[in-house]
Amino acid sequence: MCRFINYKKVNKIYLIILFFFVIFGTANSIERTKKEIKIGIFLEDFEKFGKFEKINNTPKGMFADSVDTFHAKQIISQKKFIETFINKKGQMEKNTDQVILGMAYFEFFYLQQLKDNKRSLETFEKKYPKINAATKKNIQKIYGLNKARKSMREALGLSLENTPEEAIERYYVLYKLLNQAKIKENKLSKEDQNKSKQHNKISKNISQLKNLIDDMLNNRLTEKKFNKEYTKSFKKLSRNLEKAILIKDYELLTSFIIEINKYKNTNNSGLLSGYKIVEYILQKIKRDKIIKRYEQDLSNAKFEIFSQKELSILGDITKSMKVIKNDKSNDIQLQIMNLENGGIPVNRFLEVYRDELNVRLDDIYFQVASASKMKDWTLSDWANAWKNPIPETIVDESGIEVSLSSDEIESIKAQLAMKNFKELLDLDSFSSLIQSGADNFNDIAKNLDINSETFNFSFTLDDFARSFGDTYGLDINNYSDLTDLANAQHNANWSVEEYAAAYQDNVDMINALQSGSLSSFDAGRIAAAANSSLQEVADTIRAATSAGVSVDLEATAEGLGYGSFAEAVAAYNQKYGTNYSVEEAKESLGQ
Repeated sequence: MCRFINYKKVNKIYLIILFFFVIFGTANSIERTKKEIKIGIFLEDFEKFGKFEKINNTPKGMFADSVDTFHAKQIISQKKFIETFINKKGQMEKNTDQVILGMAYFEFFYLQQLKDNKRSLETFEKKYPKINAATKKNIQKIYGLNKARKSMREALGLSLENTPEEAIERYYVLYKLLNQAKIKENKLSKEDQNKSKQHNKISKNISQLKNLIDDMLNNRLTEKKFNKEYTKSFKKLSRNLEKAILIKDYELLTSFIIEINKYKNTNNSGLLSGYKIVEYILQKIKRDKIIKRYEQDLSNAKFEIFSQKELSILGDITKSMKVIKNDKSNDIQLQIMNLENGGIPVNRFLEVYRDELNVRLDDIYFQVASASKMKDWTLSDWANAWKNPIPETIVDESGIEVSLSSDEIESIKAQLAMKNFKELLDLDSFSSLIQSGADNFNDIAKNLDINSETFNFSFTLDDFARSFGDTYGLDINNYSDLTDLANAQHNANWSVEEYAAAYQDNVDMINALQSGSLSSFDAGRIAAAANSSLQEVADTIRAATSAGVSVDLEATAEGLGYGSFAEAVAAYNQKYGTNYSVEEAKESLGQ
């Protein structure tokens, strides 16, 4: 049984803000002054905040016809957003349509925050980094909200470059689709509920540690603060893992975390890669082994209620989901490459989950190794590295179905692995992540063109593409055509059945967000920004924490005008006649 080190107890209450889709941190971060690092927000962050502008056009049905001004819409939006993401956080798994609609309302909420904090934004731009505490607090709030805005948009294939109107339109169209979902409720045993709760706690701990490392790599934390916060978060993780240690999935995870923790302060890039892989495994465990209370079914969705433009938007969403899935696959493969190249045998760890614990790792199409191993790979090694299944029968030119030989199957897998490997090396994130051994990987890729000519391939990727086209009645002549088809935007001429099948993927995407990503919103900071009362903030923090949401108690207290969380507790006691100590209040809020 694996055990964690018990670290020295720390007193200050502070939890790091969590946001999903974390940006890569590298060892080549821009040099920052001590003042800049202390602020943690930079001018390039400021440039991404955007400018306040009124939203003029909104989808019909989003607001009552009588609500026709930006001011009125932003007031309603603030209430709706807080209701969905804070007050009714526990119902998000069931009400997926409201989650998406809440994202649309958030666009109004964010713009109003830019307007309300105009003076602080102007001061930051003119005087950075010489700013006062009040300006720093307001800028940090905007920075956090903008990261949330970025994450929400990227979840549906948008960026900060898109206008608020474009984002709202996309959110609302998807809301109209998800609003038609048939919801099935599963009865969970007490054991199932406890397992889900414990899994969410572990996932929350991992997200906190991952974000800490990312902030450290990007010079948003001093080394002293990083070490202090890392120790505190790691201690919480160890406690939660010990409670789940008897379950094989978590016992193995514990061993891996102990191994990667050796990278701390010596190779933080490798440490970040390790935690990203842990987060990935936890997502797969949740999908395969944690029973969901609610499931959504869109098989009977009616698409005649959508306009031609809305159908086109749904097509864009589906296309974006494929791109996002591919990006995530490439990302996790790069993390594997980084660790394998650093001497950590992460592939053996993944194989146990795949082969012995029955956890599907189906978006790891190609499993890389270290450069020292891959330089000696033979055809069979490349074939074995390809993890996705391929068709074992094809239709030949005469229309007869032919079974592929084992050599032909091996040939296809090897080619697919080689192609995927070259694509990984072309990614910008490859050169920024792989600090040592990059030249060796590139040498391997160059030699593939030479070595592959010696293989006697009787069945090529073009053959595979043509067979795929024949099977599905598509005009595909080679692998390039297949790639173009996968990347092309769908025309609005699908049948209702085709739409229903395609857009079930959107439900899966929302379920994935609910399994961890959306729970990373900092409910405490948002509640404070919305000027909630002290009692309302306490209620929302309690609800948010029970659902696995990170809450920055100090930031929340400051947002309410108190010097510290301790002052807020004292004010609460005085107002409501209670006698909470700081630790008791922390425990009451689930911290």
